[in-house]
Amino acid sequence: MTQVRSRLTIEPVAPDDETALREWFALESAVQVADRPDDPLPTWTEHRVALRHPWPGLEPSTWVTRVGGAVVGAAGLSLPTLDNLDNAWVELVVAPGCRRSGIGRALLTHVAELARERGRSRLIGHVREPLDATSPGAAFAASTGASHVLANQRRRLTVPVPDEAGLAQRREQARVAASGYSLVQWTGSTPEEHLDDVARLIGRMSTDAPLGDLQWGAECYDAQRVRDNDAAHRARGKTSVVTAVQEDATGRLVAFTDMNIGTDVDWHVWQNDTIVDPSHRGHRLGMLIKTANLALLRARYPAARSIDTWNADSNPWMISINDAMGFRPLDRWGEWELAW
Repeated sequence: MTQVRSRLTIEPVAPDDETALREWFALESAVQVADRPDDPLPTWTEHRVALRHPWPGLEPSTWVTRVGGAVVGAAGLSLPTLDNLDNAWVELVVAPGCRRSGIGRALLTHVAELARERGRSRLIGHVREPLDATSPGAAFAASTGASHVLANQRRRLTVPVPDEAGLAQRREQARVAASGYSLVQWTGSTPEEHLDDVARLIGRMSTDAPLGDLQWGAECYDAQRVRDNDAAHRARGKTSVVTAVQEDATGRLVAFTDMNIGTDVDWHVWQNDTIVDPSHRGHRLGMLIKTANLALLRARYPAARSIDTWNADSNPWMISINDAMGFRPLDRWGEWELAW
């Protein structure tokens, strides 16, 4: 280990450095093939703009480590700039043939120091934990002194769903229970007339969703941040598929769910936020928007056959909806914090 670490160099990846970007992309692809072969591969369309067109409210940087000129590891550091200014997100990857040689620890030490210099007091990272195996990532995180703060499970829905008749029945039951509300749907960017309501609902994701012991405060969302988020999706070749619920009496959106699908991978879909305003819960709006959005996806993107979503173990309400729709456990993802 000492011999390998003594030959390491750690270098930043510049947003306009085509060679470094492609080396980093090749590493990410190799790691995914080795660790998650059933997931869609990274796409160059999305990868090449990660540093040039960041998600709003995040300042990203990437560092690669080399041995003998070859890229063998990478670390991504993302600093929130609009809220949660004590925190930093970190992602570490090490080439499959180079693990357990000190590369990950060297990268973590490097980005932790950068975060400290920027006034951050903790790093937060995701660690995959397969359902049927021990997790080297979790063992590594624990060895650094990090704490496991939130348990998540990823679930996958295969399309067509196993029980089409049951799904249709649940959607109809939800529609009947949602008297006084109407569906509003779109694909792509958020319509201007809905920006403020969508911003309010997305902002609630950071206060209403169960976060366990994760040190994460309310996120600052407004109409411009929603516009910028939509622009970041477009830059990555992604299209949003959205269903919301409007309260008929006020015209305001009170529930919202969205998925996104990429131009380069037409078979796989990511399920993102789902939120119902607290004062409008109890009308089966969660089931209504999720089933209606699935129908919209299937109508617009018939090639889609796999949808992934995450739920905290401490969120039985959303888990029950996903289970009823036919989502099934795929793997676990723990969130870890390293504080100083």
